[in-house]
Amino acid sequence: MKKAREKDIRILEGFCAVIAMLAGILCVLYLFHILQNHWFLNFILILGVLLHVSLALLFVVRGKKLLMGGAGIWAVFYAASLVYFNIG
Repeated sequence: MKKAREKDIRILEGFCAVIAMLAGILCVLYLFHILQNHWFLNFILILGVLLHVSLALLFVVRGKKLLMGGAGIWAVFYAASLVYFNIG
């Protein structure tokens, strides 16, 4: 059971790393005006929400409640930004 749990944690860490790298690359492309439009910014914000939700799940599995709360707050912030930019 413990080996399967460690394997699942490693997979979740890899997923978080890939999402963070993809979001970083897309942010650079957005800031250098290569791909700068409304839909591209929405996609970056969606990746931010996905990253912080997966980080919160990772911290729950590891038992780090303070970091889980911080990642959850950031996920809510990115989700609120996504809603604000699409409605306003």
